[in-house]
Amino acid sequence: MEANVSKEVRQLRALKHWTQSELAQQIPVGLATVQRWEAGRPVRGLAVQQMLLRLFEEAGIEVKGEQA
Repeated sequence: MEANVSKEVRQLRALKHWTQSELAQQIPVGLATVQRWEAGRPVRGLAVQQMLLRLFEEAGIEVKGEQA
């Protein structure tokens, strides 16, 4: 999941009505990490990638180029 997922992260938060902090708690990562993703930085760490992909799948969001 080295692809830019900023659009998908924003879409997930909108569908779930979550703030950046609430999404961070779901994974769990720090607030700054979610902010970096939304700014276009890559998602690092296999466990984090898998948790984020699971949340995307549950919300019906397709991630192009997923590599987890």
